[in-house]
Amino acid sequence: MRLPLEPPKGMDDFGPEEYALHERLIGVARSVMRLYGYNPVETPPVEHFEVFAAKSGEEILSHMYAFEDQHGRKLVLRPEMTAAVARLFASRLSRRPLPQRLSYIADCYRLDEPQWGRRRRFYHAGFELIGVRDPYADVEQVLICRDFMEAVGIPDFSVKLGHVGVHRAVLRACGIEGDSADDVLSLIDRGRAEEAIELVRSRSDSADAAEVYGELVRSDVEHPGELAEVLSGVEGAGVQLEELIEVYGALRELLGEARVRFVPGFARGLSYYTGTIFEVYGPLANVALAGGGRYDGLIGLFGGRDFPAVGVAIGITRVMQYLTDRAGVKAASSGPTALVKPVTPQERLYAVRVAGLLRRAGIEAELAFPGRPVGEELGLASERGVRFVALIGPRERESGTVSVKDLRTGEQLEFELESLTSEVVSRVGAR
Repeated sequence: MRLPLEPPKGMDDFGPEEYALHERLIGVARSVMRLYGYNPVETPPVEHFEVFAAKSGEEILSHMYAFEDQHGRKLVLRPEMTAAVARLFASRLSRRPLPQRLSYIADCYRLDEPQWGRRRRFYHAGFELIGVRDPYADVEQVLICRDFMEAVGIPDFSVKLGHVGVHRAVLRACGIEGDSADDVLSLIDRGRAEEAIELVRSRSDSADAAEVYGELVRSDVEHPGELAEVLSGVEGAGVQLEELIEVYGALRELLGEARVRFVPGFARGLSYYTGTIFEVYGPLANVALAGGGRYDGLIGLFGGRDFPAVGVAIGITRVMQYLTDRAGVKAASSGPTALVKPVTPQERLYAVRVAGLLRRAGIEAELAFPGRPVGEELGLASERGVRFVALIGPRERESGTVSVKDLRTGEQLEFELESLTSEVVSRVGAR
């Protein structure tokens, strides 16, 4: 039998270079988590089907990896993380003081047709702020994206802003709520706005309200305040609009006017959104690198008290592809700080001792093996970014010394074994 060489469709192997970039992006995300006070949590990659069936939306439900275990329980590979974190909060964390800031790094799975920026296995870095209704909690999610994008080399990002609450208020005036409203918003999210408008007209109890919804979706106003007259007769829309205006104004002040774009007809595919929604884009691809919004009704679906919540997911896999394919970033792995090279087989035991001393001092040390000529070893070490090569020959072994070549300066020095680590540590500190 011939075994497959490629991974399953839509999933990726990472070689050392890709993995190094992947880990760098995750490291930036973890740094942002610490800076904003978000506590990491983890949920299983396999979840109950019902966790996502309740409010994830048709676009997610139709692309889940779903299966039954041997006991007939319906399970899925998680397609996203917000619903899973909501379950975790409702089951274990809801009695803790509020607000709570929870974060995660997780791989998720969707049975989409693979294309640029869309994989069947992908990583998200997520931030969920639970227990706060203040619009500035929504603002914080966008600022998190700003700090991440700037740190990874996408400083010229832009933000697309909308408000699902405004849409739902108008749809309620049409007599369209629940799953029917979700159907409309799902069509808009998939770029089928005219179909959504026709669906509203066919189901609406009020021709006037349906007309207002068509105006909202088709509108190209730049400031949400310009919608006040259109929405003046819609119950509940004014409060939602005021919230949107506050978020919009704060983001334009904090990020710059050119970065924030309000789109009245914007919707996202997840049915649990109730308020402000946003997506973050780089200038070199029309695919969102991050997205999020407010989901005040989700946690209550798990039983007990409901909590206001807002969050964002940053697409680590998509950002990585954006950087390498569009921004020209070259994925590269870095070598260790030091390479210990025994010249002949007789120096191997001594070389192992030298490498051990360096590692105990916190210096990354890789052991080379005899066979490759010293000159070739030095050349390869330089290409990999190794700083020091410790050369171990018969003379060094017999005298209890180590010859160290600094590949940055070209200098070669000899140290007693006892002083090796302090010398290398001092030089590394001088980088």
